Amino acid sequence: MPDEMSRWQQSGRKSGPERPVGGAPDERHQPEPSNSFTPDDRRFARGVHDVRYLMSGEWTWDVLIALHGGPLHYTSLLNVIRAQDNVAGWPGRKHRRLQDSPLNRTLRRLEQGELVKHDRESDFPYRATYELSPAAKELLSVAVPLAMWAEAHSDLLERARQRRRAEDTSSG
Repeated sequence: MPDEMSRWQQSGRKSGPERPVGGAPDERHQPEPSNSFTPDDRRFARGVHDVRYLMSGEWTWDVLIALHGGPLHYTSLLNVIRAQDNVAGWPGRKHRRLQDSPLNRTLRRLEQGELVKHDRESDFPYRATYELSPAAKELLSVAVPLAMWAEAHSDLLERARQRRRAEDTSSG
């Protein structure tokens, strides 16, 4: 049985020319437009929305990337993230420097989502250590093509940032 998501897995790959050599579109090769999502479309959309919800939060990616190098104590994790240049360039980013409270909320949410494991030492002083779950490691590995896409389309992203900034300043 073919994979139900095969159309989505193949959509970014070129399988051949979409129009014959000579320029004019070949109507025989044009897909029929559909007025509704196919079951594959619904499954793809649900998966993308689920991941977006799981990964929501201003510092989520920063935490996962910081833990990619291995387990960290809470203070070390905070310092690693603070040492990075967190200027994303997108308007609307609320904070440029991570504080304790947002880090605690992010870590709790990632623990609930089973992306981060938390180990608290039983002896005083109670040091907390955080590490990525196997699912989080897999998520980071599949995010590599997204980061590569962003690098390849940095000009497009910069134009989008500029338009967003212009909209924010004109509406505010």
